[in-house]
Amino acid sequence: MENAFKLEDITFPLLIKDIIDTLFTGIVFVSANDWKKGLIFREGVLCSIQSNKTGELLGNTLVEIGLITEEQNELSLKKARLERKKQGVVLLEMGLIQPKEINEALKRQIATRFSDIFSWESGIVQKVAKDRIGKASDVTRNEFFRLVRRGIMEFAPFSTIVAALTPYAATKPKKLTDDFPPDLAVTMDNIDQFKVSELLLLGQDPPRALLSLYCTGLVSFEESKHKAVIDNLRQILNRIKDQDPFEVLGVDKTISDGGLKRAYIKLVKANHPDTYAHADDPEVKRLANEIFTEIQKAYTTVSRIREGMPSEEKKGIDETLQAEILFSQGMEALKKKDYGKALDSFRVCVKLNPEEKIFLEWYVKAMYLRLQNTGKGNAHEIKVAIREGTQKFPGSDVLYLVLGWVLKREGSSKAPDAFRKALQINRNNAEAQREMRLYTLRTGK
Repeated sequence: MENAFKLEDITFPLLIKDIIDTLFTGIVFVSANDWKKGLIFREGVLCSIQSNKTGELLGNTLVEIGLITEEQNELSLKKARLERKKQGVVLLEMGLIQPKEINEALKRQIATRFSDIFSWESGIVQKVAKDRIGKASDVTRNEFFRLVRRGIMEFAPFSTIVAALTPYAATKPKKLTDDFPPDLAVTMDNIDQFKVSELLLLGQDPPRALLSLYCTGLVSFEESKHKAVIDNLRQILNRIKDQDPFEVLGVDKTISDGGLKRAYIKLVKANHPDTYAHADDPEVKRLANEIFTEIQKAYTTVSRIREGMPSEEKKGIDETLQAEILFSQGMEALKKKDYGKALDSFRVCVKLNPEEKIFLEWYVKAMYLRLQNTGKGNAHEIKVAIREGTQKFPGSDVLYLVLGWVLKREGSSKAPDAFRKALQINRNNAEAQREMRLYTLRTGK
């Protein structure tokens, strides 16, 4: 399919941004499961949307508004199908509504059909450019921009927001106007004082508002100097995720044990995260680590299949014991200030038993200690781990304590809030108590 790609490869908000920026004229087909929609654009503005969702038909919109009854909707829809006319035309002929009411209903229908796509996390997209689109848009450019912002603020999954903003995590937004639209319902006047990674830690509304402003051309980001590397890693990761384990390793099912091992080692050497150590961009590191994990997972799966075992082994007491042993080893390594070994141990503990809060807490704590004492690592990866951790363990005072340390190290005024949160969860957290005493001594507050 020409000019076709997966919605997972470019989130819908970023697809719309590209359409706006390039003044795209043509049709964008989006499909997911049994749903199909055709979006018609003229010079980067949405003209209309065709949809096979029956709940998004014009008659249903008019029923919602209260202009026609369910019975009138069914009757006009049946008549439209028999006479092969649009339902709006039939309703006008039946004298049930006025032209002005049709226009208002069409705008509402577009908003419903458009907003729905923001909630899609997967699907297939096909762009078909046209020299011209004769149909005039049912919405103005400003109305369309409001629809885009509403779709991001109210309908997009937060995982979509994070995926769209992560490549810019280390940058600070640049305001392109001093007058932000009021429809965000979020104050973003000081948006350029924070890095994107910091905004991602402030709950859902600020990141949503940031992406809304970015997609409608009201803020910009500095492009990573490692954009080419990031794009290449994304392509590799997307390809791997579409392949079975044998395809990932580039081997067939008849390969010898030695051949399998050689293929695996070759792949590991070519894709080891250390290969990208020169790129000081957290997105590079994240993608490289994810690719490396997928390769290791493929090798484990192929090995188990060849041994006649299930491709995935159920976690049992052996893994629990293994995690406990590794945790003890990690704590010993931490005492010796061997942060690399400690992190390796805690990382495996988290993978073996992700439901054990203490494993994640010490993993995050070790990340901070390594950064503080050796300068290795970066604050962004710690914040990401904390954000994911607090979503899973909202009652972890340790995670908020470490967040306070990271923010304090950066000189952020938000640090005391994190220490206070740790104390709200556990008033006996001695380290958070000490930090608040120090803060009180320095500021007199």
